[in-house]
Amino acid sequence: MIMLNKTIRLFLDSIGRRDEYEFYLDKLHADHAACFALLCPDLGSIETGAEMLAFDLHFLLRLELVPAILLCGAEAAKMQEALLAESILRFQPLETGSPEIFIRESREAEKVPVLVAEHFTLEDALLALLPDVAKRIHFIRAAGGLKSAAGDLLPYVYTHKENFQPLETLEYDFPALGKKLLEERPGVHLSITSPINLLREIFTVKGAGTLFRKGSAIQYFHALENVDSDRLLGLLESSFGKKLNNEAFLDNVAHFYIEAGYRGAVLLEEHPAGLYLSKFAVGREARGEGLSLELWREVCHGHEAIFWRSNVSNPFNSWYDKQADGHHQAGKWQIFWRGVSADSISSIIEYCCGRGEDFAL
Repeated sequence: MIMLNKTIRLFLDSIGRRDEYEFYLDKLHADHAACFALLCPDLGSIETGAEMLAFDLHFLLRLELVPAILLCGAEAAKMQEALLAESILRFQPLETGSPEIFIRESREAEKVPVLVAEHFTLEDALLALLPDVAKRIHFIRAAGGLKSAAGDLLPYVYTHKENFQPLETLEYDFPALGKKLLEERPGVHLSITSPINLLREIFTVKGAGTLFRKGSAIQYFHALENVDSDRLLGLLESSFGKKLNNEAFLDNVAHFYIEAGYRGAVLLEEHPAGLYLSKFAVGREARGEGLSLELWREVCHGHEAIFWRSNVSNPFNSWYDKQADGHHQAGKWQIFWRGVSADSISSIIEYCCGRGEDFAL
């Protein structure tokens, strides 16, 4: 972890939570690619947000994170001309010399390298550069992240699964490009955002744009005997940051929804009023990838009546509130329900309040 002076830390604090940006700083500095990210702007984002982009680049250099910028296609020359005034940048045609050497020399000069690929499509250039030059790609679009046909920002687009909302009319087929790259270069990170939201997209779990993902393989188990208990318990303790009081609570779980790599899980218990959501856990490495939403959709697709409790201090409660039909605070617990009949609400509140703690305090 690099030392952050007070000014830099105050700015990062304005972007997001300290534990989040420190996690991403450590993760990005541990990457062994030539640069930590490739930034792929469109002409509109440069024409309207060049000064903001330059500010972000200066800030990233102060964090010892050097990105590279990729300008592609017929508009590459116009984009280069619009950026020439920024003294922080160095330019080189993609087909001239080694991109890795150019990036290293730019880093040593405390400049940001710009690869100009006028005779390449964006797809061809990225396939040539990934993953050696970078494993993280941020498309920068004047209009920001992708939106639904109704105009709502889509935090995730699942390239290999059904997307639940139709997309806006796009000037470029980003979903098709995302699908191609995730197939040909597995493990890369792909997102799209606006110039003003780039740092928030990089350093927060929630992000500020659209993340492209294949979609997770969610496994369903009806019995504990089919579950890798050690991996599941490890996920729960790492996700909650606490030790379990007793592992025997797993014996009461009737439905297990678990991501194939044990990076996330939802555990449900039977109750006369519906199903009690005993645990909802997502590992730290998977946060910000949309796994929570994928797990939740699987659970809601299979079950109508669900209820759960959450500590009133849980920052996730605002999301829970959007998923629930109603909620009630009782002491330190916020109790939520979805699809539960009105005459059962008092009984589920009593049940939630009467349950003991599963984790050590």
